[in-house]
Amino acid sequence: MHNMRNRNNHNQHHLTSGHTIRLLIVDDHPMTVKGYIYSLGEIVPQGSVEILEVNSQDAAIQALNESKADFDLVFLDISLPPSKDGRLTSGEDLGKVLRKKQPSIKLMVLTMLNDVFRIKGIINDLKPEGFLLKTEITLEILSTAYYQVLNGNTYYSPEVERLLKEPVDSDIQIDSLDRKILYYISIGEKMKNLPMYIPLSMATIERRKKNLKSVLQLKSGSDRELLEKAREMGFI
Repeated sequence: MHNMRNRNNHNQHHLTSGHTIRLLIVDDHPMTVKGYIYSLGEIVPQGSVEILEVNSQDAAIQALNESKADFDLVFLDISLPPSKDGRLTSGEDLGKVLRKKQPSIKLMVLTMLNDVFRIKGIINDLKPEGFLLKTEITLEILSTAYYQVLNGNTYYSPEVERLLKEPVDSDIQIDSLDRKILYYISIGEKMKNLPMYIPLSMATIERRKKNLKSVLQLKSGSDRELLEKAREMGFI
């Protein structure tokens, strides 16, 4: 845990007064985490936030299980490696677990993903209180997001707001089961074995895979192209 120092506390809001904020940072890039911690040191009052940083989904689940008090806020990266058991294939799945285990927790998604379809899917799935693209994070944006979210508001960064205004086919639906299918195909698991890991029949899995190829508008329809497109869009 790290206590934060402060050089600029003019943004201090009522929620932090007399209350130590418990922040969980989930990101597998150490330099990114260091950047968040340094930035928070510039914008929050000294001693007002307690930070636990973890670099994997499994470590995040362990932190939740071992925590004696709920976290107030989580900085959640979406492009996380799967959990060891393969049940959580992305930060999106982890976000759902966080919501279930600690319903009062506030989620702030911080991601490199900038595909409008993917972003809208994450928002529909998690309904995060905050959503920032890593490419546009500044001290001002992080500060605004931090205090807005802690004070019960929703904050999406300017580029996220812009992307949300772009049209997207509302008929397109890719859920967590689809992401699991993509994940197991990506690690080389044979299709016939997928019902061992995914609670669906072989016929349903095949139908979903065919639908994924249609939804992602593949040219050749090959599994290789499916995985390339899924990676490009941030699904695996």
